[in-house]
Amino acid sequence: MAPHQPGVGYPLVRSLLALNEAAEKQLVEVVLISCTDSDSGERIRQSIHHYELPITRMSFTGGTDVTKYLLAWKCDLFLTADEDQVRTVLCGTSSKAFTGIAAALVCSIVNTTPNISSNPIQIPESLHCQESDSKLDMTVLPSEVNTSTKYVPSASLPYLSWPEGQVRIAFDGDSVLFSDQAECVFKTEGLEGFFEFERKHGHIALPKGPMQAFALKFQKLRQSLGENHKWRVRTFLVTARNDVGNIRVFHTFKEWGLEIDETHF
Repeated sequence: MAPHQPGVGYPLVRSLLALNEAAEKQLVEVVLISCTDSDSGERIRQSIHHYELPITRMSFTGGTDVTKYLLAWKCDLFLTADEDQVRTVLCGTSSKAFTGIAAALVCSIVNTTPNISSNPIQIPESLHCQESDSKLDMTVLPSEVNTSTKYVPSASLPYLSWPEGQVRIAFDGDSVLFSDQAECVFKTEGLEGFFEFERKHGHIALPKGPMQAFALKFQKLRQSLGENHKWRVRTFLVTARNDVGNIRVFHTFKEWGLEIDETHF
């Protein structure tokens, strides 16, 4: 039985697991969950062993909606290729059905590098993280991977160049790291209304968004790496806010105790 080809989430998972080796303690745990049945999951198990990934916990739901298991896994971050699943979690957050769980859509990418297959690189169906005390748990929910697709490591893509083994997390601002409060003001009051609102509320921290808790836990993980290995984790804020809106952003970071390596307004 041939192993699955690595998906687009493979480098991220391997780099996250490498943080354990660098820290000489378990900071990250990866738990794999699939909506396939146990028999179909045998190939997934063999693939894990083939790539020598230290993943020891798996769940095969046999077709049951995987979001039903997120609370049981104490999930902090849920990444999936299914847009409906993202909506389910984010809508459930407001009703406390998925309290504390961040969710985001993972998209397949197309490689346009010459002389390399331009077929979409298949990705894991879903991914989620959890931190318990000093340990961060990440769960990967894979879909069937097209074995005819050629896996292209990120190092071969010129626009994805960074130190090998470094994990980079880029957060959007409003509606992601922060709530959608400012975005709602912009939609109803326009740009000038947004500027006026931000000037009046510049001294008040922005409400928390769906990724706020994860950002703080990811920062805690980085601190656990120690000075010699902090370079292995780098964070970014990318937002459409300008100099008027960024005052409130920095005030918010200070109140939250959150440090972001790079901010792009």
